[in-house]
Amino acid sequence: MFLTRLVYHSLADFMSGSGSVSDEMGRILSAGLRNNPPEGLTGVLAVDGDRFVQVLEGSRQAVSTTFRRIARDAAHRGLQIVFCGEVDQRCFSDWSVAVLREDSLPAPEGREVDYDHITADGLVERARRIRETGLIARRETLNADRA
Repeated sequence: MFLTRLVYHSLADFMSGSGSVSDEMGRILSAGLRNNPPEGLTGVLAVDGDRFVQVLEGSRQAVSTTFRRIARDAAHRGLQIVFCGEVDQRCFSDWSVAVLREDSLPAPEGREVDYDHITADGLVERARRIRETGLIARRETLNADRA
């Protein structure tokens, strides 16, 4: 299997769905936890204020199918793919959703990010930091022998 990584960001349009942020996040979390692990997808969906940052890793087909579903979701506006390609190993061994808690980031790592000029590595690192410090929901997906 070719291991594919897709990294993107988008504006989070929480008012397009049920109308409340908690309802929309619950819907997204439920769908991700239900759909991604059985497909062998790992990664993180990080919520950074009004922006989604997502890293998806898995088979080319699973990543492609999942991204097409995401692109049709009205909760995302202005999707910007920063990287999509083959990689040697996963950055994330499970799948999770993380919401930034600004009070948990060190002072130099504040909320302000220039998403118009961020690199793929910068976006992966931002997602990792939000996951490390934010409110998180996670589901283990892979055994160590599966990649």
